[in-house]
This record gives sequence, structure tokens and C-alpha cells, in this order.
Amino acid sequence: MSGEGAAILPAGVPEGFVAFNPRDDFVGYVGPLYIKPESDGLRVGFLIDRRHTNPMGVAHGGMMMTVADMALGIGCGYVTGLRFPHPTVSLNCDFMRGPKLGQFVEGKARIARRTRHFIFANCELTADGEVMLTASGVFKTPDPAKIPAIYRIPAQPS
Repeated sequence: MSGEGAAILPAGVPEGFVAFNPRDDFVGYVGPLYIKPESDGLRVGFLIDRRHTNPMGVAHGGMMMTVADMALGIGCGYVTGLRFPHPTVSLNCDFMRGPKLGQFVEGKARIARRTRHFIFANCELTADGEVMLTASGVFKTPDPAKIPAIYRIPAQPS
């Protein structure tokens, strides 16, 4: 990547992904995470580093669940237009395979249903085209009036 403000990404991060830097200390601690804008949402991914693995040498289940939760929550924010956390009400995950050190894992939310207060979503996390984890969850839509000013996105001039 070149150009003003472009970041050099580690080898193994696919083209089109950029560093994701939310105002969230936990995500900063477990990451780095990357996002890729697509026409119907944001794809979320991470490159498996040694600190993300368990003693068997594959991605730790807690890390995989964290990324699934992030992909689903970001997908909820995409459909509501609210760039603020959508709290997880429930999250169910099924592990298919264990991605290995150096693999890039990615996924994107599919919204199954949206009500006034809740969003029902699912996703698959894949690595090298193979499904590693499937997840489904229910997320709470935040009340826009209660979003702190620091997290509000300024209105774009028309």
C-alpha cells in the first residue's frame, strides 16, 4: 500500500483490509483486527499470531469467539448506522476446525432479522476458504440518545 496515511500491513493480511482501531481497550489487547469495506457490510479478520494460539498450536477458542462477536456486532452497526457497540445478548458458536499459526481468519455478519430493539445475526469464520467456526447471536440496538458524544460520528456536509 502506498499513499498518504496508508499503513504497511503484515504479510498474510489480504488486500483490501485495513487496521481496525476502535476505542476499545480489549480489542486493542487481543488484536490487531482488520476490516475490509464491502458493498453490503464490513468483513472482519485477524492474522493468527503465537499469542492467539492454545497449547495445541491452533487459534484459541476464546479468540475465535471474540472475532465472531466483533464481526456480528460490526454487522449490526452497519445495518443500524450506529457506530457504537451493540451489546451481545447471546452468542452461540460451533467450532469446525482450528486455524493454525500464520493463517488469516475472516468473517462477515449476515443479518437474519431486525426488530426495534434486537438484531439476529450469524456468520462463518473462514481461513483459506475453509469454515473454521459458525456463530449466531442476538444483539441489542443501542438507544441513539444514550450514545456518549465522544462516539458520535459528526454529520457529513451535503
